[in-house]
Amino acid sequence: YERIIAICWHLHYSTINTNLRMLLIIVGIWSLVVLLEDFPVSLAARLPYCGSREVNSCCCEHSPVYRLGCTDISYTRQLATAKSLTVLVGPLSFIMFTYVIIVVAVTRIASISQRTNAFHTCFTHLLLVLLYYGPVIVAYVLGNLRLVANADLLRSILTMSVTTPRMLNSI
Repeated sequence: YERIIAICWHLHYSTINTNLRMLLIIVGIWSLVVLLEDFPVSLAARLPYCGSREVNSCCCEHSPVYRLGCTDISYTRQLATAKSLTVLVGPLSFIMFTYVIIVVAVTRIASISQRTNAFHTCFTHLLLVLLYYGPVIVAYVLGNLRLVANADLLRSILTMSVTTPRMLNSI
């Protein structure tokens, strides 16, 4: 959002990105996140647990918790998977859509140095976005389709996708 405003409407940036607008966006996104996370937690709270209560995961995932339930969890898993993919694919689609608009706007810039600067800024951000979303989506799809049976491999993919972009972001 910030990059599309900065590149496409740079002269209006300060009037578009006001403190109030940023506060509303932040409050709206956090409210949405809380509501979306309440959903799988409420599904997990309804499950009866009769075996081990040890969750075999290092990330905050719901699937390992669901597996501990001693009833049929297929419906719960499908709902949680749909929610997870929506949460992942929705923002990724928005980011990709804004980058298409940015690329079109940048190609219209006359100065080659300005184009290079804009592409460099966008490229590094896009690389971090893909480093995060790519492995997470692959892990969810492969895990839910049961194409990878090794849970340790899926856990390591998710762990790397959560830690690597944050480590590289400072660089």
